[in-house]
Amino acid sequence: MLASEIGDAIEIESLSWKRHVSGDTQGTYDDYSLYIGLCSSDVLGTNFDDNYISGSRTLVMSSSPYTTPSAGPNAWFDSILDTAFWYNGEDNLLIEIEWSDGVGSLYTWHWDSGSQRCVIGPYGASNATETSSDVPNIRLNGVLSLSDTTFGQIKAAFIE
Repeated sequence: MLASEIGDAIEIESLSWKRHVSGDTQGTYDDYSLYIGLCSSDVLGTNFDDNYISGSRTLVMSSSPYTTPSAGPNAWFDSILDTAFWYNGEDNLLIEIEWSDGVGSLYTWHWDSGSQRCVIGPYGASNATETSSDVPNIRLNGVLSLSDTTFGQIKAAFIE
């Protein structure tokens, strides 16, 4: 996700996905891991680790197996993180998901970002075998920081 699409800093506690009208209502994934980190580029390269700003890749969710909450067509479902991730509001955000095997075909809505912002590869690989401009619709859930245009910040300025 580009910093310009996110806006302010946020303590990310969960991600929401919008289920597509086709596919199963839920999926179960073995060796499921979700990482979040920061990225300086607007376009991803094929080496997974090289896309991260050094030291920012953080394991925020891990389960084996992981079964998604059941969701009807066009309904949002949440993936609650084991560990919250502090997004600084300045760099691009990188979300990486991996699993070794699974049951069910859970499809989510995507949109065309216009540039190669999604990379896909087999489980355990270091490099992507495919790049795409299609990225999933994802909602970041958590606690936003106060920006310089929020009511709370303006009120605080008068109290000083």
